[in-house]
Amino acid sequence: MFFESFYGQSVGCNPRAIDRELALRAPNVTRYWSVVDLSVAVPEGAIAVVEDSPEWWRARGAARLLVVNDWLRRRFVRKSGQKVLQTWHGTPLKRLALHRPGFAPRRMAAVIKESRRWDVLLAQNTYSERVLRKAYAFFGKPIWTDGYPRNDVLSTEDGSATRKALGIGVDERVLLYAPTWRDDRSEIVDFVDPQRLAEQTDSVVLVRGHSRTLRPGRDHSGARVIDVTGYAETAQLLLAADALITDYSSVMFDFSVTGKPMYFLVPDLDHYRGELRGFYFDLAERAPGPLLTSQDELADALMDDRLPGAFAERYAAWQKQFNTRDDGHAAERVVSRLLDLGFVKA
Repeated sequence: MFFESFYGQSVGCNPRAIDRELALRAPNVTRYWSVVDLSVAVPEGAIAVVEDSPEWWRARGAARLLVVNDWLRRRFVRKSGQKVLQTWHGTPLKRLALHRPGFAPRRMAAVIKESRRWDVLLAQNTYSERVLRKAYAFFGKPIWTDGYPRNDVLSTEDGSATRKALGIGVDERVLLYAPTWRDDRSEIVDFVDPQRLAEQTDSVVLVRGHSRTLRPGRDHSGARVIDVTGYAETAQLLLAADALITDYSSVMFDFSVTGKPMYFLVPDLDHYRGELRGFYFDLAERAPGPLLTSQDELADALMDDRLPGAFAERYAAWQKQFNTRDDGHAAERVVSRLLDLGFVKA
């Protein structure tokens, strides 16, 4: 098997969770992981192959099954008998692929060429199933609506180990700031001064850059501020956090498994919704937390203990639509399918 997560920049997300379950149930399967360099640690028992090396090309070409969470690249041509499981990497709020604003024939051709490489697409929920099928013109092939394997730990573990690893005290309040990327900029957005937010709320602030703005250890630093952009498993950070601050990132659909409060810092809402990407639904009407336009508004909301209760009804409706399959057993379901269908030989 050949695994890749976010173009080899990390070893996490759904591919990692599937790897871990597969290692338990089919330990004789050889597992290769694509990495940008050998500083990216692979799971126990797996073999790292550096992108574009001779070993990488051989592993990708010989693998019976490829498990990826983003586009295949590097002139990939599926060999006879090969299968590709595309896990994707989040339930979409923002418009994707063929649904993005503007008519771009080259982009449309690239999207269709890419989706034809996949044999199976994984969806977190039935909403994602509908959106992804149309956005990627993924017709005539199966979509497995099994929940997200990466979220299994959100139902089965707690964040104590991650807090300890990051040097955070048991009683400290932890805020995770995880914004999405912007099509018109290459760096993480600067709507939050993490140091000041830590002081305003008496909290530890974790800053998580998006996979497309990865700058591990460089983006943010300061007292009670920890840059966790390079942390392999986002789910462990979600467990460690007491609250999430995001904007339009799909992390909102994962964090809601925990039931913990969410805050949406969206000063560029009109621009993002109207010009950059557009949404599949009105976030303002359905968000399971407040939409805020400045850091001071955010700080005030974080210090208001009554606010989460005001969104309890919305939160419950959100979980019912998006998280019913995030029950701690998604990886089991996916690996069972792979074994039953012969995609993997145990």
